[in-house]
Amino acid sequence: MVSPDMRKEFMMIIGETYDQYGYPEYCGWIEGLLLLEQKEWSQRDISQRLGEIFPESKYPTSVPSVNRALKILESYGVVERTGSRKTGFRYSLLTSSNLLISMLQQLQIVNLEFIKKMEALEVRKKKRDPDLARAISYQIEMANVWNDVIEELMKTNEGGVG
Repeated sequence: MVSPDMRKEFMMIIGETYDQYGYPEYCGWIEGLLLLEQKEWSQRDISQRLGEIFPESKYPTSVPSVNRALKILESYGVVERTGSRKTGFRYSLLTSSNLLISMLQQLQIVNLEFIKKMEALEVRKKKRDPDLARAISYQIEMANVWNDVIEELMKTNEGGVG
């Protein structure tokens, strides 16, 4: 039995989490909608459906807002876009992914680039400035710790979502 109130609450919880991550709340509403009603959606269909679920919230359910949110979700590999400008784009959830895992993967990539840059700087400056060398070593160590933690988190998720 479908419970509209519980489904709305589900979407609101995801939206609040997105907001806490620094993303628009309606990104979470869209992910929740795509999880609950798995099919291909147009931007307009998503906008209309969100308008039905959240009638009191006009701005976040507009087509331009949905478009912005879909671009964010697509960039993190949460949604997949098919079609073309001519035929119209359709969006669906990539069930093998979610924002948190995508963000962790992105953070890991950023950390690896950061470490490479710090190591290159360390090679050039180590003997001339011991304080800089210490600071660089600390930053590299912390980035490596973060990457280890991220790796463990992603390992625990393997086989979980999908």
